[in-house]
Amino acid sequence: MLNHTCVHPADLRGREIEMAKVIVLIKIMPVDESVDVDNLLSKIKIGLPENIELLSVRTEPFVFGLKVINALFRMPDEEGYPNKLEEYLRGFPEVGEFEVSSISRVSS
Repeated sequence: MLNHTCVHPADLRGREIEMAKVIVLIKIMPVDESVDVDNLLSKIKIGLPENIELLSVRTEPFVFGLKVINALFRMPDEEGYPNKLEEYLRGFPEVGEFEVSSISRVSS
């Protein structure tokens, strides 16, 4: 025999329901080799859109003295968040190009 249990919304009061998150790896290429990558990263960290976190950063040499930034971000698994991050990054004149290398869903 099946036992049906219903949860009343009042029973959930005071409980925060955790939504799944996504981890997004973005490769950021500065406009040229004169860009101070550390300064650019500081600027990016300061004003990140709400609910988007910068988890880690790795820089690596590319070509002609250019350094590429591999940045790992965490955000809610909700429509629009990757677009918010992309729009935010486009707002920096020091950012030449960027590409989303991977997106993975993780539980909180």
